[in-house]
Amino acid sequence: MFLQMTERRNPALIEAAVALHRSGAIEPDTYVVDRDTVEHNAAALAAAGAEHGVGLWFVAKQYGRNPLVTATVARHLPLAAAIDHREAEAVAAAGARLGNAGHLVQVPRRLLPRVLAHEPAYVTVFDVENLAAVAETAAALGRRQRVLLRVRGAPETTFPGQDGGFEADGLAEAVERAARLGGVEVAGATGFPCISFDPEAGRPRPTGTLERVRAAAERLRDLGVADPVLSLPSHTSVSTIPRIAALGGAFGEPGHALTGTTPEHAEDPHLAERPAIVYVSEVAQLGSAPSVFGGGFYSRGHEREALIATSGGPRRAALRSAPAASIDYYRRFDWLEEGAGARVGDTAVMAFRTQVFVTRSRVAVVSGVAAGRPVLDGVFDALGGRVA
Repeated sequence: MFLQMTERRNPALIEAAVALHRSGAIEPDTYVVDRDTVEHNAAALAAAGAEHGVGLWFVAKQYGRNPLVTATVARHLPLAAAIDHREAEAVAAAGARLGNAGHLVQVPRRLLPRVLAHEPAYVTVFDVENLAAVAETAAALGRRQRVLLRVRGAPETTFPGQDGGFEADGLAEAVERAARLGGVEVAGATGFPCISFDPEAGRPRPTGTLERVRAAAERLRDLGVADPVLSLPSHTSVSTIPRIAALGGAFGEPGHALTGTTPEHAEDPHLAERPAIVYVSEVAQLGSAPSVFGGGFYSRGHEREALIATSGGPRRAALRSAPAASIDYYRRFDWLEEGAGARVGDTAVMAFRTQVFVTRSRVAVVSGVAAGRPVLDGVFDALGGRVA
C-alpha cells in the first residue's frame, strides 16, 4: 500500500532496513521505524493543530506503543489518547500524559483506580454502567473526572468489534446520572470514525458517525452542558485538521499520520507527513510456494507488494491476499518482473497499514536515516518491551 510512496519519499529508510537485516541486527518479522521522520511528522501535526486551535491526542497502538517513539512524539504532542488500559500504562511510562482514556476500549472496572491515578484529562464512556464506575472511582480518589460520552456510530461506518455507545435517547439519562453521582462531569461527546478516507473521492470525508456526534452535542447543550467538547477521531492529519476545526472539533487523535500511513498518504506525495515505517521479512521458501515469513501482517493492512533485495539487485513481487482461515506463518508472493534469482534468506521489505500491537513482531527504532548514518536505537517487542 505504501511501498512505492516510501521509495519515492523516504528511500533511505528502505536501504537502512535492508542493511540492518543483512547484517543480522534485526530478524525477519520486524518493523523498522525512522525516528527522525516520526519527529518531523509530529512537529508538523503540532504546528497545524496550534494554527487551527485543535488539540491533538496521539495514538500509539499502530507502532507498538514503543517507548522511544512515544517519547519522540511527546516532545511535540504531549497528550495521548490511550485506546485501552495497557496503552494508558505504556504511554505514561514513556513520559506522555493522558488526554483521553477508554478511547476505543472501556477501562476495565478493576483497573480504573490505576488508570485514573494518571489523571487523564478525559475518560470516554460507552454506557451508564461505565459512567457510574468512573464516578465511583474518581470520587474515591478525591477527583472530579471529565468524561466524554461515546456516541454509537452509524452502522455503515462502524468497524466490526468497535460497536457501542450512547443512542440519542440515552443522553439525558447519562447527564442526569452524572449529576446525581458526583465524581464525574459530562464534558462532551465523541465517536469513531468521524472522518474516513473515501477511495472513490480520493480524500478523507466526514462520516455518518460525525453527524451523530454533532447532533449529540446539540442535545447536550439542551441538557445544560455548556460548550460540549467534541473529539473527532480517525484520519487526523495535517490535511484534515482544518476540517476538524471547521466541524467544531476541539480535539483530533493522530495515529497513522505519525508514520505517514493514512490512506491518503498512499495517494498524495505532497502531504506534510512522510513515510516512517517499513516491514522487514525474508524469503522463507521458493519452489512451489514462494513465500516470506509472516508474523506482522494485519487483516486490514492492504499489503500488496514486496521489494526483494537479491544479490543481483532489488526485485518486485506481488503479495497474495490471505484468506480469513489462514494463520500468519507465511505470505505467498508472485514475481512481478524478471530479475536475478532470489535465494532463501534474501531480505523482503514491505510498507502497509500497521497495527503492530496485534502482531508478534519486533520493532526496530532507527535514527540518522536521512543523514545517511543510521543508528539502531533499540529493538522492542510488539507491546513496547525492549529486547535488544
